[in-house]
Amino acid sequence: MFIIEFIRWLFGYINFSASGGFPDRFINLCTKDGILLWNIKNVGGNLTASTTVSGYLNIRNCAKKSGMKVRAIQKKGLIFFLKAHKKRIGILIGLSVCVLIFIFLSQFVWSVSVVGNDVLETDFILSTFEDYGIKVGSRVTKEQLRDAAEKAVVEIPKLSWATVNQKGTVLVIEVREKVEAPQMYDNSKPTNVVAKEDGLILSVDILYGNSETKVGSAVTKGDLLISGVANHPDGSQSLIHADGHVRALVKKKKASNSNSFSFYNPENESVRKSLFFFGIKIPFGKNVPQSFYTEHKSFIESDKSLLPLGIITEYGASFSDGKSEISEQMQNKISLYTNALYIRELLDYCEIKSSQTEKNGQEYDFCAECEQEIGILQEIYVEN
Repeated sequence: MFIIEFIRWLFGYINFSASGGFPDRFINLCTKDGILLWNIKNVGGNLTASTTVSGYLNIRNCAKKSGMKVRAIQKKGLIFFLKAHKKRIGILIGLSVCVLIFIFLSQFVWSVSVVGNDVLETDFILSTFEDYGIKVGSRVTKEQLRDAAEKAVVEIPKLSWATVNQKGTVLVIEVREKVEAPQMYDNSKPTNVVAKEDGLILSVDILYGNSETKVGSAVTKGDLLISGVANHPDGSQSLIHADGHVRALVKKKKASNSNSFSFYNPENESVRKSLFFFGIKIPFGKNVPQSFYTEHKSFIESDKSLLPLGIITEYGASFSDGKSEISEQMQNKISLYTNALYIRELLDYCEIKSSQTEKNGQEYDFCAECEQEIGILQEIYVEN
């Protein structure tokens, strides 16, 4: 709809009113003669509508046959604007320059986005495609888009398919991640279920085999929990694939010491801001040190899409050769943080029932009682 309005404005159109006579006959005659009318309304008994410049010049004959009197109300469009401001050459030059700039900038990529990723980070995918020229400010062809997608699939093992769709100045990278095939459960080999660590048995759920432990008993690493030796009524035995779930209360310990870390004083810290405009980076200041480097991009956003215009803030620093001394308070925080990371690891595979942290000199000792699965399969090897 916008394109149609823009074309009408570009070639000019006239809003007019027609009074008296027969409006229906007037509209039919205009349609018969190929005169385009739009925005047709009845205002106070008078007909109002819009038509092209050539249509208005040929509308007199239709008005005469239908007994209508036609009068121009308003003239709109580029040709009328230029005619009214023909003495203001500056406006015409400025308008021409704006049109040329718009045409020039429309040849570059304004925005790049990623859809279809769940596991892979968006920034990682964007950086990979940037290596192949798919980035804001670049000029790309269909062959480049296709080649970049094929190379990205080869470089990123977790991708099974990728393509780059171009919509004007916007590129949309559409990806599909690989779905790992489930591991086949092999129950053909005879196995026992043994304890992978010490613990107090809380529950035993046998799928196949014979229980060799009971709830409330203590076991040590390597103890037999479920046997793969099956006893038959006739007194014979056979080997089967034992399996089941054995949960136990297990004690976990972790000691952390901040002295195991190395700390160095940062020096030559500096911040530099750069203007980013359609892929061109204009820095304001000297280069920042690269020993430690990070940057933050702040782009203008429109309709949830980042426009190729914004500020890039770079931070860089180098570090001294000597080891930095840290306060006791900071050492304690580092030790507690290390323990917190260990607790986070535990929560991935067990349930913490109780825990405590004790300070022992410069160390923090973390102790916890956790409920977890302790049974693992152990193959039974038999000689022929």
